[in-house]
Formats: sequence, C-alpha cells, structure tokens
Amino acid sequence: MWDTQKADLRKQMRGLLKAVSAEEKTAWDREVCHRVLSRPEISGADRILGYMALSWETGTRKLLEKLLREGKRVALPRVVMDGKNSQEKGPWMVFFEIRSMDDLEEGAFHILEPGGYCPKADWRTAPVLVPGMAFTPDGRRLGKGGGYYDCFLEREPDHETLALAYGFQMVETLPGEEHDRPVDMVITPEQIFFSGRHRGK
Repeated sequence: MWDTQKADLRKQMRGLLKAVSAEEKTAWDREVCHRVLSRPEISGADRILGYMALSWETGTRKLLEKLLREGKRVALPRVVMDGKNSQEKGPWMVFFEIRSMDDLEEGAFHILEPGGYCPKADWRTAPVLVPGMAFTPDGRRLGKGGGYYDCFLEREPDHETLALAYGFQMVETLPGEEHDRPVDMVITPEQIFFSGRHRGK
C-alpha cells in the first residue's frame, strides 16, 4: 500500500514540477541558492557534496558554479553499476570531485555526472545537498525510488543534509519505513524547515 502511495505522490509532484514556468523557476532557484549559500553549514565548509539537478527539479547549476567560484571543493555523485568495491550489491552512488562544470558528462538516467577522470571524494563529514520529490516539515523525504541517497547516508551517517525544494513539495505526512532517515533541513524559496536531527550550528 505504501509503495502505491509513494508512486502516486511521485507522479503528482513530477507533474507539478514540470508545470512550473520558466520565470517562476528562475526566481525560485535564485532564492534557494541564496538561502543555501547563507547557511553556516555551507559558508563554513571547504568541501561540499552536491548534485546536478534534472531540468524540472529545483535548480543547482548556478549554486554549484558559485560554490566553485568561492573556492569550495565540490563533489557530485556518479552511479556505479557494480558493487565490487563496496559492500553494496548492484548500482550504488559514489561522489567524485569536479574542478568545473566542464568535468560533467551524461551518465545513468540522463543525469550529468563527474567524468571518469575525476578523483573520488571520500569526504565523510562534508555537508550534502539532497534532492527529493516531497518533504515534511520535520525532514521526512520521498526520493525518486532508487534508494541511492538512503544507502549512501546509511553507510556515511555523519553528513549534515540540506534538501532543496519548492514550497509546494512540502506535505504534512509521508508514507515511510523505519530505516528512512530524515534530512537535517529542507530549504525552499520561502523558508527553511529544520528537522529534529539538526545540530543547531
């Protein structure tokens, strides 16, 4: 039953996200970028784990570009299709450092990923920017269904997690399971929601 509820909500949110006008998206992405850069978890960090958003998700390109211009070390995820170097079996997610946006190439699921020459970023305490389809004010997250971030954060639990979303992606409740891990905060154009995990930095 929960799988059906999750699938229905993902479909609903995907439709809403794709319906956002270019003007709204530009304005909202600018405000989210400003809020992220203002967070002490980001401004005080020298290494940040980010991601390249799909065209209909909360945008991250300009945010990543600004982080690189500020001299931050930035790493993005790549989906690795075998688990020979990990305890995980099958596809899993590893972060690799980029020096510029030119280091990105199309990878799994048509998402831009670090090229094969980029070095692995084994940054166990760097803050992580996290995508998602829907969130609750206390940090519960509905992803796209692959479980990549859940598995990554289970392996490396010491990261501060900052999720990026538009206001309409905030919902009162989400179907979940015991192993689901809330994010520390959800950053929208209008405000920031802090979960019980937030360390109050």
